[in-house]
Amino acid sequence: MFDTFFDPTENLAIEVEELKVEVSREQERVKFLSGENSWLREQIKDLTRSKFGKKSERWETEEQYRFDEVEVESKKADFSGGDEDSCPETKVEGHTRKRGHRRPLPEDLDREVVKVELPLGEQVAKDGSPLKVIGWEISEKLKYEPAKTSVVEYHRAKYGVDSGDYEKTAPPVPCIIEKGIATAELLAAIVVGKYADGLPLYRMEDIFLRSGVDLSRGTMARWMIKVAQACQPIWNVLSDRLHEAFYVACDETHTQVLKENGRKAESKSWMWVRSTPYDLKKIILFDYSPSRSGEVAKNLFSDFEGYLQCDGLGSYNCLESEKVVRIGCNMHARRRFEKATVTGAKPGQSLGAKGLEFYKKIYALEEEIRNLAPEEKFRIRRERAQPPFEEMKVWADVQAPKVPAKSKIGQAIAYFSSEYEYLTGYLKDGRLDPDNGFTERAIRKFAIGRNNWMCVPRRRCAMAA
Repeated sequence: MFDTFFDPTENLAIEVEELKVEVSREQERVKFLSGENSWLREQIKDLTRSKFGKKSERWETEEQYRFDEVEVESKKADFSGGDEDSCPETKVEGHTRKRGHRRPLPEDLDREVVKVELPLGEQVAKDGSPLKVIGWEISEKLKYEPAKTSVVEYHRAKYGVDSGDYEKTAPPVPCIIEKGIATAELLAAIVVGKYADGLPLYRMEDIFLRSGVDLSRGTMARWMIKVAQACQPIWNVLSDRLHEAFYVACDETHTQVLKENGRKAESKSWMWVRSTPYDLKKIILFDYSPSRSGEVAKNLFSDFEGYLQCDGLGSYNCLESEKVVRIGCNMHARRRFEKATVTGAKPGQSLGAKGLEFYKKIYALEEEIRNLAPEEKFRIRRERAQPPFEEMKVWADVQAPKVPAKSKIGQAIAYFSSEYEYLTGYLKDGRLDPDNGFTERAIRKFAIGRNNWMCVPRRRCAMAA
């Protein structure tokens, strides 16, 4: 029997290796937790800004949340009202004079002339001789009368050979609400109030009540459904015309629908918004869907051929073909860099600022060539916009491996790189816009109304701009 030799250095070497593995594992864990902590901090900053901060990239305007609007706006230089105390002063040698002038009132407004004359006892000169009117000094003030309600009585003639011999009666006047009290003007006012001005029906109920008219929200709701049904042929025509356009833009915004079969009330639904940004008579169509899948996109653009502008939503991928050329929205890309700069982690803020500087140049160019012909726009964009885009793409590819993928700056760079082909798509034609701003501005009214409505019924809305 041989005694087993025990070597303590061998065990120490094994322990060292095990400790190295454990340290490496802990380092990976710390790296993961550090990244997660950074990501969570970004989310907190983003949510805090969304609720309390400046909303320069949101659809909802900052003004709708500002209580001190009167104090803030009164300090701005604005001469539209022509107030003497609002006009800045210019000092000229010998005297001080007001600078600025009011914008003229529309010529087509009704005008009421009020003549102001001196009392008879004051219509005399200093020497006692009588004075006469030799001219008029004219000034204008804007008058406003609240919405006026009135009643229209329809007297339908009844006919007969003699007074007691009834034969026939004149037909009723055609109207959307049969046997109802609503005129076309009243229905139009309710539609505009709810869908353009964002007024819930219960607020309009109070507005009508102040005029002495008891008009319940339930009645107005039923009227709106009738109006939607009556407008269906108009919607069909607008949809056909939209499909005939060479350039269509599309975006989606979330909404909530109550009492929908098979779905919870808290479920998120979608309004798909299509528009024709370039047409002289622009079209804007709102389509409701409980999802924003590719199947919905196929149905909305089944017959369309031309340029389709949209964001990076994967549902649009199925539409790309030889007949449909997809182009991207630089506003969506810019927004991600803006978030990385404002609410992103500190290491990525400088990179986000560089992305914003790039987009400042692109949009400064667009402002410069805004009023040029499409052919000239196409030429200038190729010369002055294409090179910065290519430079930005190289920069993004270099930075992508260096930043956390889940961080704000990581998401911004990834979106720019993956959408690059589409973001530069507007360079193909001088009639195209660099972003989907026209459609987003159309959505803004719906988004403001959504905050007031809380939820909406399942209805299709259409609007021609």
